[in-house]
Amino acid sequence: MSTYKLTPLEELRLEKKRLSEERTIASQRLSYQLQYLNDNWGSMLTKGVTSSVKSKFAETVDNLSGGASHSVTPFVTRKTNPWLNFAMANLPLIGSLSWGVAKPVILAFAAKKVTSLIFGRRRKTR
Repeated sequence: MSTYKLTPLEELRLEKKRLSEERTIASQRLSYQLQYLNDNWGSMLTKGVTSSVKSKFAETVDNLSGGASHSVTPFVTRKTNPWLNFAMANLPLIGSLSWGVAKPVILAFAAKKVTSLIFGRRRKTR
């Protein structure tokens, strides 16, 4: 019995078909994931912020109740603001939230300015 060997052209066609099917499956999976994000972005954001706040609160309570020895530093005459510590610890999260809010505003402002520069204001002629 002899086995049928594919020609290089047939191998390329077979590989093209396989890659096309993989691309279709990956496209469907990406579409599903984007739809999930679009439907659930609010609850995911809320859960992320809540868990971050809970963990920071629990850490602060543990440090206060446990009497952590590393929290006491000698020669400190002024206490640091806990809100500042909280803000600095969550700076990446705060920055991404701020950028998420500011980005559409900035883009709308820039688009309005560009269109007014290109087309100018139409003056009424009498």
